[in-house]
Amino acid sequence: MTDDEEATKLAGCASCWPESPDEAWMARASLSQKAELIDESHFHVMILACIKCGQRFLSVFTETIDWTDGDDPQHWALMPVTDEESRELIEPKAPLEEAHLSALGQRRRSLRHDHPKGAASRSYWSRGFTVRYHDRAVIPAG
Repeated sequence: MTDDEEATKLAGCASCWPESPDEAWMARASLSQKAELIDESHFHVMILACIKCGQRFLSVFTETIDWTDGDDPQHWALMPVTDEESRELIEPKAPLEEAHLSALGQRRRSLRHDHPKGAASRSYWSRGFTVRYHDRAVIPAG
């Protein structure tokens, strides 16, 4: 499958994947959660789906604690995934690694929403998928 064919196949519908990144960010709120893959306070990975067309999306939230001002930088990434990719993420054969997430759809259009420290948030289109730096949950030794 060519990149153009893949992009068309994974375009979702006007409800879940509109042309405007700001509208696409607002549409994210209407997506249905299908699976929660990682749930940490500063790192949240889910599979979401459009309730109208069924298109599945990989959603990743990352946050870094700002110990000085409390203005924690936050980042969301959303990218359509194939049914096969969705199944492989939900039922992985090995532990889910950030590198695996970042390797998906390297030239595929993705939605980014940044809330940087000290600046207004913004939504924009990007290509591929990168898991941004985040604070990991610390689990005390038993």
